[in-house]
Order: sequence, then C-alpha cells, then structure tokens
Amino acid sequence: MRSIFWGAVIIAIGLLRGDSVFHGDFSVLTVGFDALGAFFIVKGLLSLKRGAAAASTAPAAPPPARSSQMP
Repeated sequence: MRSIFWGAVIIAIGLLRGDSVFHGDFSVLTVGFDALGAFFIVKGLLSLKRGAAAASTAPAAPPPARSSQMP
C-alpha cells in the first residue's frame, strides 16, 4: 500500500509543478519521474493482488495424529 501512495506522490509533485507527461511536457526528467511513479503504483497493485490471492487460499489441514500404541 505504501508503494501506491509514494507513486501517487511522485506523480502529483510533477502535476503540481506543471512538469509532467500528463501535461504534455516530454523531457527526459519528466518521463523518468512519471515512469518511476507509475512503476511504484503498479508494484503496489501487484503486491496487493498477491496478498489477496494468498489470503484466499485455505491452509492445508495437518495430518492426523498417529497413535503411539501398537495394535
């Protein structure tokens, strides 16, 4: 979740300054920062998806206890 937040912050800084690909300013610096922000957002979304998939699978039941008595 933190990755999504920081990715959005990086993109928002560019938008507030007016230096962003989303404003049509295509320089090396703006493309780099917006790509970095998008990377962190995608990374956060993938980690959320993996966490939800891991939580939805039920843990395997433990094997039955073996009796110590011989028949």
